[in-house]
Amino acid sequence: MGSTTSARWSGWRSRIVHIPGAGDGKPVLLEFRAGFTTSFELTTGRKNSFRQRAHDTLVTIGRTGPSHIVMPADCDTLAVRRVTVGNEGASGFGRWKVRVVDSDALPQLPTKDARGKGTQTFCYLRAKPYFEYAPVVHYDFIDSPGTIIYTPANGGKQLIRFTSAVTQKGTLRLPQHGYVTLSDHGKWRISVT
Repeated sequence: MGSTTSARWSGWRSRIVHIPGAGDGKPVLLEFRAGFTTSFELTTGRKNSFRQRAHDTLVTIGRTGPSHIVMPADCDTLAVRRVTVGNEGASGFGRWKVRVVDSDALPQLPTKDARGKGTQTFCYLRAKPYFEYAPVVHYDFIDSPGTIIYTPANGGKQLIRFTSAVTQKGTLRLPQHGYVTLSDHGKWRISVT
């Protein structure tokens, strides 16, 4: 558990990081650490010789512990932007760090009820009992609306669900192996059937 490659970046300011090996058709797993009392918004992009095409915001992270996220298969850059509050121009004084990790650094999707808070990614790479088997993730963002992202391990398109005050609970079917990222400033709960 916790094996990593040597690709690491860090900084104090907002920055765009080019992730080597990303954008070649496979998702890339990243571990992000935010500094004390600091929030960061992470956005993915596709870099080419003509322009950089930005994607939607992947997650907003506001905690000091490690948060695991998944870069989509078609993206090769990660924009790290410090979230500012009002006219202050800063949100805390912490440094950020990001590194590439292997899938064994992620916890497996739990078979029973699990709770957590902040941003966490689970890995679903188990043997299927039969070909058509597709587990269903039941999610509940307890404190406030959040985001649940499913990324197929083979590099298919991500499925992103932004919840609201009305739709904080729901289900997500996982048709193939992949990764499930839950992101919220408050607490969340998941179970798998």
